[in-house]
Amino acid sequence: MRLARHWAELARLAWPVMLSRAGLLTLTLVDIVMVGRFGTGALAHMAMGYSVFVPIMVTGIGAMVGIIAIVSQRWGAGDRTGAAEAFGHGLRWALTVGAAASLVIALGEPFLRLIGHDPGLVAGGGLIARWLAPGALLQVLFVACSFYLESTRRVLPGLVYMAAANLANLALNAWLIGGGWGLPALGAEGAAIASVLARVVMTAGILIHVLMLPEMRRARGRHRAAGGWAAGRGLRRIGHAGAAAMFFETMAFAALNQVAAFISPEALAAYSIAHQVEAMVFMVALGLSVATAVRVGNAWGAGLAAEARFAAWSGLAATMLTVAACSGLIVAGAGRLGSLFSEDPGLVARTAPLFVILAVSLIFDGGQAVMGQVNRALGDSWGTTACFFIAFWLVMVPLGLVLGLHTRLEEAGLFLATACGTFAAVILLSWRFARLSRRRGAA
Repeated sequence: MRLARHWAELARLAWPVMLSRAGLLTLTLVDIVMVGRFGTGALAHMAMGYSVFVPIMVTGIGAMVGIIAIVSQRWGAGDRTGAAEAFGHGLRWALTVGAAASLVIALGEPFLRLIGHDPGLVAGGGLIARWLAPGALLQVLFVACSFYLESTRRVLPGLVYMAAANLANLALNAWLIGGGWGLPALGAEGAAIASVLARVVMTAGILIHVLMLPEMRRARGRHRAAGGWAAGRGLRRIGHAGAAAMFFETMAFAALNQVAAFISPEALAAYSIAHQVEAMVFMVALGLSVATAVRVGNAWGAGLAAEARFAAWSGLAATMLTVAACSGLIVAGAGRLGSLFSEDPGLVARTAPLFVILAVSLIFDGGQAVMGQVNRALGDSWGTTACFFIAFWLVMVPLGLVLGLHTRLEEAGLFLATACGTFAAVILLSWRFARLSRRRGAA
């Protein structure tokens, strides 16, 4: 009965978060698909621009995880005004991080040049990155607001505003990419502009929504009295570590993508298709991980250490079982999934064995997402980041290099390395949580 109650509450919190995070993916996916129909050259420029935008934006999002930790604990303790004050610190932190991320993206063209890409591709990708740059600030602000709402168990508004952004992006892309109503065809630049405008829609909407909440009105003007910038030090400490962990994870998977490119163009194509499926299923795990972290933080803030531990372990079980069910569907359709992405029979056949290995690695990937989030919910910072670094850079990447480049496994070896790395992450992060919860529970 206790487990059923936990899982029912987890499901209620998780499904809107899953769809909201999937909406973040579809913003990019729609741009790629619609620009691809416009022209191959424009698609290459769009992809190059996103190769700068996405890692920096994701790192900025990682810096916001302190909001979940602090707000969920204060909300669980019944301190509504304190939760609102924590969001005030988080909002200022989001403005700082988002502005820095936008600046780095806008100045990203020299980094593309250093990698050694074709000069024309660098120029086109750099231009798209500059158009996309303001979107990083907007996305980080949106996530800060979403994290606050999710930490206070208001999970639907983020989904509503993300859906509005996707509809706006689709309509604006249809207008700006191909031109019309007095505007010339803008191609990839049009898609980048549409992406930024869509993010304006969702960020303005959710920010106004949060600022109009009752606890925000009560806390208004109390930021300086509550200690100003210095009072947000704990939130930023968790955020620094969260950003580093997100950067390590993102760059590790980017490294495997580069290894696939060294194997062969066919290997890169097959790896990319399987990785897209991986990203879509991971949204399920991400939704469950955020919901689990909120429940752990609420219980911990209320002083219910045993309940927090049960929420964490039951959330881990629910996530791994749910992802395992998704993995079963992937295995069942392994021979046909590739045809959704390509009409090349050779490429489709090459992806089939990858999906079988991916089905296993996804289970561990979901587990590490949950345990990373619950450790943050307890306020952990660099210990959790160290676990991610060990798993991804001391296990997954070296193993991927060996299996991908020095065995006949080729791209299949990259997914075996992913399975080993994510398994290591689950073990390390679970050990970290058990230690933290015992030590802090005893205190």
